[in-house]
Amino acid sequence: MFVPKVDHEKCTGCGECVEVCPADVYELQDEKSVPVNADECIGCESCVEVCESGAITVEET
Repeated sequence: MFVPKVDHEKCTGCGECVEVCPADVYELQDEKSVPVNADECIGCESCVEVCESGAITVEET
């Protein structure tokens, strides 16, 4: 199981993670990314790669 996390202090709300995620884990809320479907995360880390601010981490549990 994978757990995606977003540091809202770093998140710029660009939406790149929303666009790139194949599992539709993220959506923008109040101009910040939120992992609304975290249990759908497949651990591909595409979101981590496109996040220029380094706000996203994916941990394996």
